[in-house]
Amino acid sequence: MLRFPIALVIAILALAPQPAPAQQPTDEAAIRAVFAHEQEGWDKFDAKEVVSTYTDDIVWQNPFGVRIHGRADMEKFLTNLFARPGYRAGNSTVPVKILDLHLTSPTTAVVWSDERIEGLVNDFSGHPMDPRHSYYLEVFVKQNGTWKVSDSMIMDIVHLK
Repeated sequence: MLRFPIALVIAILALAPQPAPAQQPTDEAAIRAVFAHEQEGWDKFDAKEVVSTYTDDIVWQNPFGVRIHGRADMEKFLTNLFARPGYRAGNSTVPVKILDLHLTSPTTAVVWSDERIEGLVNDFSGHPMDPRHSYYLEVFVKQNGTWKVSDSMIMDIVHLK
């Protein structure tokens, strides 16, 4: 007697519409592409290319305490930064690479990455800067089907002498 209701429940569950599979591989590939495009902009000292990967309300902070809100202000900052000879003198000894990529929801992801740079010169003093080992934490959001960086923080490892 109990077999029929159990069989019916199993049949209903088997025929019930299943949720669409997560877009994880597609989203991860899209996030990696945006990340690569952002890095290409940094490598070419192209402020417009970098900020094209950011949301209008980007919040960005570097390890020197500079905190910027908004894509327009970010483009101005990068245009000035990329014009500085001391910044342009730096070379990545270990190019930026993704360490971790976590999809935290269908529309949000967190990317950890790092890079090593040598050859930077302090534009104010003219003295060489110590080599930098920087970690980056970026939050990506999916808006209108497109992934963009909404928040970015750069942290440096300080090597005490």
